[in-house]
Amino acid sequence: MGSWNTLHHFDDRKFYSEIVPDLKNDGQLLHKYFNSKFAKRILYRREDTIDKEIAEIIKFSRFLDKDFKLHEALYEIMTREKSINESYTDFIEKRFQDERDFENANGEIIESINSLLTLIIFSECAAFNPHLILGRTIFTDCVMATPNSTAEEIMDNFTNNGLGSIFYSSYSNCNGLINWVTNEDLQLLWLDKENIYSADVETDNYFSDFCTFIEIALENNLGVISGTNMNESTLKLIPSPLNLKIDVEELGMEYVINYD
Repeated sequence: MGSWNTLHHFDDRKFYSEIVPDLKNDGQLLHKYFNSKFAKRILYRREDTIDKEIAEIIKFSRFLDKDFKLHEALYEIMTREKSINESYTDFIEKRFQDERDFENANGEIIESINSLLTLIIFSECAAFNPHLILGRTIFTDCVMATPNSTAEEIMDNFTNNGLGSIFYSSYSNCNGLINWVTNEDLQLLWLDKENIYSADVETDNYFSDFCTFIEIALENNLGVISGTNMNESTLKLIPSPLNLKIDVEELGMEYVINYD
């Protein structure tokens, strides 16, 4: 078993200028999408609990960093250093217990944020189709980067996230978001393009599709966002909020697909 991961075009400017402020303040988008027809296919909530859950999401969101990825309490736990008089065993046990306590206290709300934010993002600022297949290990097996390069650092965000992230890893078997890369960081990636390359001749087609996918994002001032085990049957029904016209057949793309 493993996770199925995908990469999508993403308007990070709209996300940070309109969506994040709403999630940390009034929550109008939360009310809108909790009561949408698509929410009924993704979220399984009783109507009398929605207002309470929205209030909890807003409260939780206020403890996320400026990038809306890391929770300050979880980050503190994950980056804590061992004190001088503390044994290594005690240090590990306390950190493990604190992680479990955080998950027990916030696990349901994190799951709700992942489900609802996925719906909001693909309705407001990201295109579900067409998307690049990341697969379980396809991307990491096919696209290489020079160690310690800017390209390697940025590309790592396609399939991983930082300590303290409330989103899922590419191998978590959970359903939701992994991470996103802004248009600004994609520009930095392409400035360092000489440090990315195909793993071998057999992966050249995938590498070419990856490069084309990123170039389309750059041409349209977009970033990219990755997800794991996405609710494809529902997300494919949402009209794309992005004004993109991509004919994957005309471009001869094999690994950038429309999920029908």
